[in-house]
Amino acid sequence: MGLTFNQLKQGIQDFLENSATSFTTATGSGKAPIEVCIELAELRIAKEVDLTAFRKVATLSMPQYTSAAAVPEDLVVPRYLRIQNGDFLLEKDETFIKEFTKNPTDNSKAGVIRFYALNQTGTSYTSSNRQTNFLFGPTPSLATTVEIGYTMRVPGISSGNQNTYLGDRAPDALLYGSLVEAVAFMKEIPQQIELWSGYYSKAIQTLANEEQVRMRNDEFRNGELKTMTRGQ
Repeated sequence: MGLTFNQLKQGIQDFLENSATSFTTATGSGKAPIEVCIELAELRIAKEVDLTAFRKVATLSMPQYTSAAAVPEDLVVPRYLRIQNGDFLLEKDETFIKEFTKNPTDNSKAGVIRFYALNQTGTSYTSSNRQTNFLFGPTPSLATTVEIGYTMRVPGISSGNQNTYLGDRAPDALLYGSLVEAVAFMKEIPQQIELWSGYYSKAIQTLANEEQVRMRNDEFRNGELKTMTRGQ
């Protein structure tokens, strides 16, 4: 069973017996409170579970003697960086890279990239540019392609995007998460919040076990799983 956006929206109203326009119609913010609840539930799930479907691989083209490159705008958490078809890079902090490189404009110290770190450019954040870079050391002496594996932020479910991975593959977690946010908006009694939070916790644990344990432990190497521990 999956849920489209329209089905999810109607399901929330049915479960809570609330179809009031104050809940379902856009306010001055341009969004209906029910849609905000769905967005918050999606964000919560994405932060709590490392979903395989939310992983991505991309490349950065590093010109010769260039020590920094902007991170992809949809990047949430970097998983690894490596020279394309080559060695993996070691993650360090920004101070290490600056101490190691000292003067990134000194081309005589350039070489093969070995390390990377995240740093801010010092320019104010905007919705179209987060002003965050990968900083590399040493500065590459040749044009280099860097492969990045990372967790990305995916487009959410909406009237214009009726089907998403969560809606199709984890409708219980998405529904119960939305209900948790909705009862908080409706200022329901604590027992109601506790009720839906309990359902959500069970659904998110099941999803985490499926995604982070069962999908990443094959029977050939590990045998059949007797217990499932989240986070492996």
